[in-house]
Parts: sequence; C-alpha cells; structure tokens
Amino acid sequence: MEDAMTHDEDMVKLADEYYAEGRQTFLGNQLDEAAQLIQNAIHLYKQCEDYGKYTAALNLMGVIYAATGNETMAVDYYLEGLEYAIDHRCDNIVTLFYNNIGSRYQELGEHEKAIDYFIKAAKELENPECMKEERQDNWCLVTYINLAASYRYMGSYELAEKYLKLAEHYMTGENEKIYRYTFLILECRLWWSTGKSKDVYEHMESLLESGTKNSNAPDYSLDMRDLCCLLKEMKEYDYWKSIILDFEKYVGEQNTVYFRLMLNEMWMDYYKTIGDKETYIKLCMEYIELHQQQEKITNKERAMAIDIKIQLREKEVERRRAEALSTTDALTGLGNRYLIAQDVAEIVKWATEKQQKITVGVLDIDCFKQHNDTYGHIKGDQCIKKVAMILQNAVTGIGKVYRFGGDEFIMILPRGDRGTVERIAKRIQDKLGEAKIENINSIVIPEVTISQGYACFIPKKGEDKDTLIEHADHALYYVKKNGRNAYHVIEE
Repeated sequence: MEDAMTHDEDMVKLADEYYAEGRQTFLGNQLDEAAQLIQNAIHLYKQCEDYGKYTAALNLMGVIYAATGNETMAVDYYLEGLEYAIDHRCDNIVTLFYNNIGSRYQELGEHEKAIDYFIKAAKELENPECMKEERQDNWCLVTYINLAASYRYMGSYELAEKYLKLAEHYMTGENEKIYRYTFLILECRLWWSTGKSKDVYEHMESLLESGTKNSNAPDYSLDMRDLCCLLKEMKEYDYWKSIILDFEKYVGEQNTVYFRLMLNEMWMDYYKTIGDKETYIKLCMEYIELHQQQEKITNKERAMAIDIKIQLREKEVERRRAEALSTTDALTGLGNRYLIAQDVAEIVKWATEKQQKITVGVLDIDCFKQHNDTYGHIKGDQCIKKVAMILQNAVTGIGKVYRFGGDEFIMILPRGDRGTVERIAKRIQDKLGEAKIENINSIVIPEVTISQGYACFIPKKGEDKDTLIEHADHALYYVKKNGRNAYHVIEE
C-alpha cells in the first residue's frame, strides 16, 4: 500500500512539473510545445485520479487549442473539464470553464450566448470553494472584462462601463501586469464608442506599444484585432499599419496557416479600407489558397478527432467486456463470487445507513452429484443452466442471483419481508417442478429439486460476503436436515 501511495505521489509530482513547464511555455507563446507538456500532465493526473488538477489541466489545454484556432478541440476539452468538475465537486474551477466557453462564443460574434456563460461564471465566483482560491481575483477580473467586452459589442455601453469598473478593482499586482494591455484596448474602444476621443488619444502611446510584449498570450490575437478595429474607426491608418506589421512578426514565429490566414484578413481589411484595390485583389487570391490549406488541416484534425473517439470507444467496450467476464459466471451468465463481493459492499452500506432489512438466500441443488454420475457432465451443465434461468426469472426486478460455485447459488434482495421471500421461494419450486429435469437416483424424488435457505435481517456495518452468507446458511441447514426440496426463512 505504501509503495502504491509513493508511486502515485511521484506521478503527481511529475505531472505538476509538466503542468508548470507547459504553462510557462504557453505564456511564452510556444503553443505546440505547451500542448504536448500539458497533455502529459493530463494523462498522469487522470491515472492518479487527481480530479482537481486534472480538470485544471483540461482547461489549460482548451485555452491552448483556442489560441491556435482549433475551436472544436478547445470546446471538447472545456466540456470534458466542466463535466468532471461538476461530477467530482471541483467547484473552485467551474467558473473557468464557463468563462472559456463564453469566450469561444464571443470570438464568433455570438455575444448574447457569450454573456449567458459569463453570467454563469460570475455566479460561480460567489461559490464558497471558489472564494477560497488564491486566483479568485484573477478570475473576477477576467469575467468582468469578458462581460464588458460583449456588452460593448452589443451597444450596451452603461453595462460595459459597469463591468469595466468592477474589473478595474482587480487590476492590481500580477493581474495588472498581465491584463493591462487588454484592459486598455477595451477601455479605449468604450471611450471611442461613447464619444470620449480625447481620452483615447491621451493613451495612444501606450496602445501602440508592442503587443507581443504586453498582451496576455491567450488574448494576443484578439487584442490585435480589437486594436485594429479601433484604429480603423479612428481612421489612423499609419498606426493601424504599424500594428499589423507588429502582428506579422508574431505570425512568423508561430508559422501556422491559422495565423497566416488571420494576418491576411487584417491586411485585406486594411488595403480595402485605404482603397488600394490592386493589393487587395492580390491578397484575396492569397486568402483563397490559405483557406484551402486551412481546410485540409481542419479536415485532418476532424479525422484525427474521429479516430481518437473511436479508439476510446473501442477501448471502453473492451474494458467493459473484460470487466463483465471477470464478474460473470461463464456457464450461466449469472454474477459470480467476485461480483457478490462488490455488490455486498454497496448493499450493506445502503442497508446500514437506512436501517433496512435485506434478504440473503443460499440455494443448493439436491443430489446433484447423483445427477452428474447418472447423466454425465454435459447434462449436468445443462441442468445448472436451466436452474439458473429459473432463479434469475424469479427475482428479475427484485434482486440478484449469483452462482457461488458448483451447484450452489446465492440470492440477495434489498427487501427483507417474509411475504416477498416466500412468494419467490414458492415460484422457484413450482417452475422447477414444471421443468421436470430427471434425476432418477435422487434420494428425494426422481427429479431435480432444490433446497432454499433465507435470512431477513439488518446487516452490520462492515459485513462481507462470507458473514452475510452465514446468516442464510443456518436456514439451508434446517431444510437439508428435514428432507430437502423445501425452503425455510429466518427473521433476525
């Protein structure tokens, strides 16, 4: 046990190292390398079942994919992370997923849908678990900036100003350093939209600082596009061009079709606006070629995503099949003694908490050795299968029956009333009588019969399958001692 714990601790430590390095690499705009490092962390966190860190890593992976323009993969990671966070009560991180899903809608211009998610994120910020987080100030800042940006796009300037002021409250320390540029661009766009052009020009020098040095990595491309839109509205074409040239350097470093396509769109907008038709038409032709390249990449990514999902599904099917085989009796299809152990733990926990009686039955085919000796093992197997079917049908929807081994069966019912048990026992006797399975050398009657012992009781906390079965064994002993082919119920 100690070795296993040490192994898990080592894995978590290694995963933490991958995560920290991946985050720093991402903040340094090395996106492909960051994705590989975070993927390593995700794999290790899941193995160790550290769901808090696992969901955080899923979120960061989604952010990385969003930064590279892979919306499908980004949303897949966000949704998976949100599901795990809710299922495993990682309430401290749910706000991140709502924010990032909202951001995807925001970039697509679906601001009403984006605001719905940002409002959900804002509500989660009030969650006690979230309020304990050291990063809560950062999350508040991001949420309010997002709300301000979407409300500005929708022309709801009062609400945009409201949330921008709320965001400003959190613009301190590291937050101020990371988000100052994003905040400034949004603030200037809002000023311009509300006729405060003087305020914008007072901050022009800061606006024109190199975005790659000042913009937060996940927001860089969005910041540049927002700034270009502002300068276009201001008709500051020289400043606009300088920003595109600055972005061009970043695109050269990333060297991806997605960013080249974005850069091309910026230049197209610029040259169309200033009236340079010749350059604009040339860029349109380049855009078509880049779009075709991006389409090929997108299709390849979709195919890879399908491959991954199919592989995961196949592995899940194999896992379930292997699990079923390990807990299923091969001859009868009933649960085996390994499944009894699993199920007993659950039913004992339930019954002790609720102080409810359960029923445990032990059933044994009478004189089965004589049947085997007379008819052979093949007929013996057929006999066990027929009896198993009768038992299964008798408890369907009420409880479970297991083959404990040989000709012995165990029955567990989450109800402990004598009336139900006696009806089941009588039904088994009747159906077995109707089956008329020969056993001419039986000392009971010349047909296969069965002895049934049941106990109705409230189990004690911590009981296992062996102690549970002991309760019913006393009832079975009574039946065998008194001639077999009968049932007996003990109430405790």
